[in-house]
Amino acid sequence: MSQDTSGYAQNVSRDHWNQARRKALWQRLSGALGLNRQPLALLSFEEVQQKLRLNQSAYRGLQQVDLDRIVGSVGRYHDFTRTFLPLIESDRPRWRRVAELQWEQGLPPIELYKVGDVYFVKDGNHRVSVARQFGAKMIEAYVWEYESPVGGLSADVDDLIVKAEYRAFLDRTRLDLKYPGLSIPLTEPGMYPELELEIELYRRNLERIDGEPRGYEAAAADWYDMIYTLAVDIIHESGVLNLFPGRTEADLYVWVMRHRRELAEQYGESVHLRDVVAQIAERQQRPGTWERIVQAAARSMRSLVSSLSPAGGESQSAGAFLIPPADDQPLGRLMAEMNAFTPEMAYGGQRGEAWREWRSALRAKVTDLLNLHSSPGGAVAAEIAEQTVVSGVERTKLYFEAPDGLSLPAYVLKPAASEEALPGLIVFTGHGTIRQTVGLDAGRQQASALALAQAGYVTLTFEERGFGELGQVDHQSLDSAARLLGRTWLTMMLEDGLRALDYLQQRPDVRPAHLGATGLGLGGGLALYLAALDERVRVTVIQNYVGGGIDVLAVQGHGCDFVPGLRRYADFSDVARLLVPRPVLYAYPRGRPQTFAVRAWFDRTRPMYELLGCPDRLRFVEHEMGDRYDNAIARFWFDRWLMEEEDTSVLLWAPRE
Repeated sequence: MSQDTSGYAQNVSRDHWNQARRKALWQRLSGALGLNRQPLALLSFEEVQQKLRLNQSAYRGLQQVDLDRIVGSVGRYHDFTRTFLPLIESDRPRWRRVAELQWEQGLPPIELYKVGDVYFVKDGNHRVSVARQFGAKMIEAYVWEYESPVGGLSADVDDLIVKAEYRAFLDRTRLDLKYPGLSIPLTEPGMYPELELEIELYRRNLERIDGEPRGYEAAAADWYDMIYTLAVDIIHESGVLNLFPGRTEADLYVWVMRHRRELAEQYGESVHLRDVVAQIAERQQRPGTWERIVQAAARSMRSLVSSLSPAGGESQSAGAFLIPPADDQPLGRLMAEMNAFTPEMAYGGQRGEAWREWRSALRAKVTDLLNLHSSPGGAVAAEIAEQTVVSGVERTKLYFEAPDGLSLPAYVLKPAASEEALPGLIVFTGHGTIRQTVGLDAGRQQASALALAQAGYVTLTFEERGFGELGQVDHQSLDSAARLLGRTWLTMMLEDGLRALDYLQQRPDVRPAHLGATGLGLGGGLALYLAALDERVRVTVIQNYVGGGIDVLAVQGHGCDFVPGLRRYADFSDVARLLVPRPVLYAYPRGRPQTFAVRAWFDRTRPMYELLGCPDRLRFVEHEMGDRYDNAIARFWFDRWLMEEEDTSVLLWAPRE
C-alpha cells in the first residue's frame, strides 16, 4: 500500500469513528425518550452463562455469521451498544486502527460463543463494531457452541431473564419431573417469581385447612392440578387468547389472577374466573379514552420522527435515529464527555463483604455530597392539633420538630378499631400537599395515606418545604438559597424524612422494624433516596418518579432532586443499588415515553437482585392509573413484605451474598 492510500485510510477511519460515536450517543437519547423500542445494551456472556448454567461447549469451526445475531460480549458488554456502536471515547485509537485495517486489507476472523440462535464475542469486539459501521452483513468467525438447557436464546434482552426465571421456577417446583412435557411459557420478566409466590400462598392455605405441614413441591403439584389447569381451560374456552397475539396461555393466567385479586380487593368478595376473563376480553376489544390518546400521540411522534430522520443510507426503524448532534456542537460534545466518563465508585460486581463495603462507602459519600446533618435516633417532639375519625380511620393532625427546629405540619392515620402495633409507612407528597394524601383535597395522590391506613397501616405524611402550609416560598427558591450554604432542597427533605422515621419508631402503635416509604412522582424519588440512606426503610414503593439522575437527556426539570457532584462518583443506578436486597416496587403509567426511559434504567439494577438470589424482591409494573397514585399496587407490595414477614431483618440479607 502506498503512503497516499494509508493517509486516505486514516481519513476514512476518522470519519467512520465520528459517525459511529454520533449514532451511539443519539441512539441512547432516542431510546431514553422511548422513540426506539429496540434493546440498547449488549448482553453479558458471563451473566448468560451463570443464569442458564452453560458448562460445556463444542467447537464448530470457521463460519460466516450474521452480524445481527451477535448480541453480547465476554467482558466488553459495557463498551458498545447492542448494534456495537462504540460508547467509550478512549477506544478511539484502537477502533481507528481496526478501521484502517478493514479499509486496506480486510479483517481477520473473530471468535464467538453461540447460545441458541445468538452469538457472544469472545475476541474481536472492535472488529464487529467496525464491520457493522462499514455496512457488512456477515463476518468470519471461529465458533464454539453451548447447549442451553431451557431452549434457544433469542436476541431479545428480556428472553434471557425469562428463561433464567423459568429454570429457577422448575428447580423449585420440580413440576417438569412430575409432569414430563409440561410447559408454562411466560413472556415477561418477573412473572415466574409471581407464580412462585402464588404457590407459596396456596401452600400456606393448604396447611391451614389440613392442619398439617405441606411441602412446597407437593403444593406446586396440587396448584398445577387444581388451579392452573382449570384456569387455562377457561381461558381456552373463552377464545380470549386470540385477542393477544404473541402472548401465551400462561401470560393470560397471570393477568387473570392479578385482575381477580384487584376485583376482590375492590368489592370485598371473590370473583368467578369466567367473569374475570370476560372483563379482560372486553377491555382488550374496547380501548379506553386514555389508551386511544396514547396511541394517537405515538402515531404523531412517529410521523414527526420520520420527517426529521435523514433519508437514504442504511435502513432505520422509525425513531432509531434523528439528526445526531455533531462532536463539534455543545450538546454532542457534552454527551461525548458524559458517556466517556466512568464514575469513581460505580458498582463493579462485588459480592459478599466486598459488596457491603462498597454499599457502605457509597452511602457515606452520598450523605457527604448532600451535606446531610441529621442522624437517626432520638426523641421527636410533636404537638397534636386535632383528631377525628373518617372512613374507619383515626386521623390526627400534628406538628413535629424538624432537625433545624422548623415545625412540620403532618397527619398520622391508622385504623380506628386497631389496638395492636402495626407496620408504619411514610407517604411523601411530592408535588402535592398533605391535604391531598389524606383525602381532604382532590389530587393525583388519590388519598394514598388514607387508603393505606384503611388497609391496616399507620401512615405518616408530612408537609414538604415549599408546599402546602410551608409554601410561602416555592421549593425551587428554597433549593437555590440552600445551595449558597452547600446544601439542597433534597438535603432538607431527607433530614425531615429521617426525623419522620424517628417519630414513627417511637410511637407505641407502630412496629419499629416494619417500616416502609412511598410516594408519587417527586415523592417517589424522596422515598427512594430515604431508603437508600437508611435501612430502617425495609420496603419501598416508587410510583411515576423520573428524575434527572435516571437520564438527564430524557428529563427536563428544575433539578429539585439534585445531588451535587454525584456523577463523579456514581450514577443513579448505583444509588438504587443501595436498596439491595430490600424489596422495591417501581410502578409507572403504561405506554408513556418516560416509562420506557425508566424501564431501560431499571434493567441496569435488576441483575443485582438476580445475582444475589432474591429476584422476587424487585418488581417493575406498568399500571393504568396514568398520573395518579395506584393504591392497590402499593398495598399489594407492602402486604407481601411488611404484613407477611414476621421478621423483616431477613430482608437486609440476600440468599447468595
